Amino acid sequence: MIGVTRFRTFKKSGGRIYIPVSLLLRPNFPFLDDDLIKITIGDGKIVLTKAKWWEMLDWDKMKDVYEQLPQEIKSKIKEG
Repeated sequence: MIGVTRFRTFKKSGGRIYIPVSLLLRPNFPFLDDDLIKITIGDGKIVLTKAKWWEMLDWDKMKDVYEQLPQEIKSKIKEG
């Protein structure tokens, strides 16, 4: 899927990327309305993926909770 759009900045709220409806209507478009999306920036790219629950928390502020997590979840958090 390829589309072209415009990036707009707003001084008080951030930036927006509008996704053309021609992409939204494709059956393999990966997001639904109100999905929480993780944004990763690097190497001149922006990558959008569905956010996992553990990616939405600040584990530095929740060290006691983090210590009680199963090792499997701790590993996923460390992978980032």
